[in-house]
Amino acid sequence: MRLSINLFTIYVFICAITSMIILNSNKVIAQDVQIPKLPGLNKEDEHRQTVDVSEEPWQIIGKVQTNAGKKCTGFLISPRIVVTAAHCLWIKKTKQFFAPQSIHFLLGYQRQKYKIAASVSRILSFEAYRDLMMNRVDNLILNKPLDDIVSDRVYLLLSKDILPASKLVPLAKDLPVEKTPLWLGGYEQDRQEVLYADKNCEISERVYYPDKPSKLFHTCQATYGSSGAPLFTKNTDGKWTIVGIQVAAFDGKSGGIAGSLIQK
Repeated sequence: MRLSINLFTIYVFICAITSMIILNSNKVIAQDVQIPKLPGLNKEDEHRQTVDVSEEPWQIIGKVQTNAGKKCTGFLISPRIVVTAAHCLWIKKTKQFFAPQSIHFLLGYQRQKYKIAASVSRILSFEAYRDLMMNRVDNLILNKPLDDIVSDRVYLLLSKDILPASKLVPLAKDLPVEKTPLWLGGYEQDRQEVLYADKNCEISERVYYPDKPSKLFHTCQATYGSSGAPLFTKNTDGKWTIVGIQVAAFDGKSGGIAGSLIQK
């Protein structure tokens, strides 16, 4: 009897030691695993916030998504035309865009609800981005600068009008200058169910091109998922206008690059 108890005690002790080793091993592994940092953000100065999709100027924004699960941000520039980033809808393997019938726009998306949904009838003005991608070989673009991303946009013709013209936000008449205050909001990877926005940022640099849209560097915090979002600013009359479309985020710091929506 005493021998049985001693053997049982030894067995429990061995199991306890083994469990401690496994737990400690898991603890070490957990400490070694680091969550990748999202581009375009500075977590030490996080000031993004959830915004109301029914309020100005956010009422023109919605989620662009495909049947394959690709998701980005888009916005209306007419009652039935949406602008978004072209790379969201480009299929690298086949070197073509998703079929229009597989793309949908959810206006005012917020926590699995939306104001109205519409399918896409046609993809418009995609030639510049398609030509850029067709000339790409092993991440190099032949005869073009690697940072030529201002063509990263497409216009989506919806199957129906989904917003009155009176609710639209007009395009800016002039290119923004450095220090122009901005608002930027999108459906970002770390907050996909809400419209998440930076309302405290500005234009940091503008690169002008005579034959294509200008490149706008900005300080707005925005990451994956915000591609295709509009950059808002107020004109001299205090009215909201759109100055650009978000296409890229900086690696390791807040801010990114947008393409202007006017060409002067």
